[in-house]
Amino acid sequence: MTMLQFSAMLYTATARIAPRSSWRFTGFVACNSSTAVTGEISATPEDNNANFSKIEAVVQKEEEQQPKDTSFQTTFHMTEERNGRKKRLNDSNTVFFKQFQAAKSVNDLLDLAVLPNLSTSNALKLISSITNQINSGKSQTLDIETDERFIHLSKIVKNDESDEVKIYKKSNNLSKYSQLSTPAMIEVITSLREQRDRNTPLLKMLSYNIVKYNIALNLNQCATLLYSMAILNFPDKVLLEKIASDLLECVPKSKNAALNKSIITSLGFLRYKNTDILDALCNTLFLNSMDYKFLDYSSILQTFAALQHKSLKANSFLEKFTECVSPFQTSWIEWLDITWALAVLGVVEPRHVKILLDPVLVEKNAFNQLNISKILKLLNINAVAQFVLKDYEGPFLNKDSEFNNVSIARSKEKQMYINALLETLTEMLPSPSYFKINFDTNMGFLLDAEYRINSEHRFIKVEDWNEQSNNVQRIAIMVHDYHDYCIGQNDLVGSQYLYTQLLKARGYEIITISYENFSVQDNVKKRVNYLKQCMNRIKETKSAKQIKLI
Repeated sequence: MTMLQFSAMLYTATARIAPRSSWRFTGFVACNSSTAVTGEISATPEDNNANFSKIEAVVQKEEEQQPKDTSFQTTFHMTEERNGRKKRLNDSNTVFFKQFQAAKSVNDLLDLAVLPNLSTSNALKLISSITNQINSGKSQTLDIETDERFIHLSKIVKNDESDEVKIYKKSNNLSKYSQLSTPAMIEVITSLREQRDRNTPLLKMLSYNIVKYNIALNLNQCATLLYSMAILNFPDKVLLEKIASDLLECVPKSKNAALNKSIITSLGFLRYKNTDILDALCNTLFLNSMDYKFLDYSSILQTFAALQHKSLKANSFLEKFTECVSPFQTSWIEWLDITWALAVLGVVEPRHVKILLDPVLVEKNAFNQLNISKILKLLNINAVAQFVLKDYEGPFLNKDSEFNNVSIARSKEKQMYINALLETLTEMLPSPSYFKINFDTNMGFLLDAEYRINSEHRFIKVEDWNEQSNNVQRIAIMVHDYHDYCIGQNDLVGSQYLYTQLLKARGYEIITISYENFSVQDNVKKRVNYLKQCMNRIKETKSAKQIKLI
């Protein structure tokens, strides 16, 4: 199980526990991009015409092969059959409209769902009428949440891709959803998740209304919302705070390990760090009544690492986990994730790393079997063994290993910051020969920039770095964008925190620049002034240390 991997297996329990509201249609009509997401391609009009032509040709050929004296009889029977179907349909519509007009309650409307030959159009009318009655307060949503009749109506519409349904879906605007009850709004979000439809305007409107009108979400609803937000990559901060507030009431009463694990893992994927919630969930890890398994603990550990969560309660969990955990309980790849998480949290031990870096096991889990994320984690751990662990006497990765040749790519957003940093440093320093930028550390990450100064605070040219090794201060500059920080608390995410620890272990002073203070939209002068302030603080810190030593 990989770090924060939201696989189907990981969330089977959540999916079964989450409320299966019968309001699936409400989300269905909001999703217009399911075909694109799932990769299924609908037949185009040209395809349909071609298929129709083929069928028509086959039918014509069969008709030609029929004896001529029976052709009139065949045509008569076909016409009679079509007329019969049309008559049955008209009869069904007549029965439907009579009973539809006579219906006085939601239950009466639901009874119409079992009528034979119910058309999609009539199913839509029933769903619309039922929704209106619920929105007006004449009925409670819970009355139909598990009603098979309503589920049947939803299936009729969901399985129909006629032009009428497409027009109906397209014509529904956001105002329709503003009147839904909270369970119905959650079901819409769930449907968007299932369709992988990140309809941002609809998600924002639903999130706003859930926060505005709901009194308290239960544990199931919190878990469902968090999972949906994680899958859709929609970390709405206000809704997250609402969920966190309600979780503080729900979690102490929870006895469901699978649901709790789902919540913790979703928080990690969303980068939402709330120490109160994480500690409340920590309490459940020690209850004998809770059925947590080894892989549950592993997933929780990795979330704590992703959020860089350290507290007394988290430390108690880490102590017990590190005492009991063994590489023989899991696969080598899972052990890689566990060891990396322990390294981020500062509790990794030489014995954890030694078996991971064993040449035989590394060779067995060859280079081409690991994705880029796993390779970078392995390089991180190798660097921890080299520069952080004092008593480590085990193996390291071979310097000529293919792992050291992996190419690390920047996101477009991060590359914009690197370009802005390059422009700023070029403006500040005498020439580009006084700094290095965007280079591989061979520790599993790129260093945004580095410059060096001597004891007199003068910049040293890169070509002289190796010659002037005494009384030289190495300064690393790391620019962090929005995705490098946790939501809720302005802490670095686990990976970025680990990078800073590795740089410190290598003897670097670090200038950490936040996107909040260093914008690509600012002019060079503003960025230069801010970076100068950061550099001056480094000088002042060094001077203070020297005075203290004297």
